[in-house]
Amino acid sequence: MPTSWVRADGTAILAAALSTISGVVVSGDSRGKSLGFPTANLDLDDDATLSPGVYAAVVKWDEGTYQAVANFGYRPTFAGQGLVFELHLLDYEGDLYGKKLFVTSTWRLRDEIRFNDRKTLVEQIREDIRQAREWFAENEFHL
Repeated sequence: MPTSWVRADGTAILAAALSTISGVVVSGDSRGKSLGFPTANLDLDDDATLSPGVYAAVVKWDEGTYQAVANFGYRPTFAGQGLVFELHLLDYEGDLYGKKLFVTSTWRLRDEIRFNDRKTLVEQIREDIRQAREWFAENEFHL
């Protein structure tokens, strides 16, 4: 597990709480896609050590490395059953089904919460993406 990240100005900061999770991308409910934010749903290799919430994350697999927004939780807005780990890769278009991904959470954006309607959820997802992009722009992350 990585133990530090480096700011763009070169300042190293310890972050031992980073968590790396791996799993294979499987079919989900296609809800993220219907909201305008396609997600990769992971069938996790092991029990995850993350607390439920929304995270900025770095995703690696044999084809590259991408920044992402990750949701680890129960999807309370949609009365989700069971724990899921879903990722929206920033600036990525392609098919990830069957690929094994390695995901490192870099920054916890917020708790997972229930939204009263889709419009409010979409607005929050946009804000999560904005915050993740801002964090990545200010922090150079090395795995």
